[in-house]
Amino acid sequence: MSPQLLIAAIIAAASFGTAWRIQDWRFDAKEKTHEEQKLVQVQHSAAVQIRRADNVIVAQNAATSRAVALRTDRDRAYSELERLRDTLANMPRASATASTCAESGSKRNVVLLECLASYEALARDADLWKNDALMLRDAWPK
Repeated sequence: MSPQLLIAAIIAAASFGTAWRIQDWRFDAKEKTHEEQKLVQVQHSAAVQIRRADNVIVAQNAATSRAVALRTDRDRAYSELERLRDTLANMPRASATASTCAESGSKRNVVLLECLASYEALARDADLWKNDALMLRDAWPK
């Protein structure tokens, strides 16, 4: 074997090895870039999910606060109703007899209780619907 052929074979082998290593580096760089892009996408997705969860938590806390305020308002309405009921029961009639006053008072009491039941059911349903609608609006992804 001639020395020139041996040198050419060594140069060809070295060139092949160098080209192989350069291609390997390029492939590794592309693979690294791809993995970094996937990581960025995962981080972005996690950040979006965290923001959505935070929105839901804030909306649920606000809904709970509104529900507490609604119960407080209901309790105030009950106490006002009791005050009105006591006022009606104790309201004297100058020209009426005791039996007609009692009968009139009981009729007013029945009407008042029927109105109360109807208004209370309507107000409760309306408050629940409004509270749920606000919670869903606030928790909806933005």
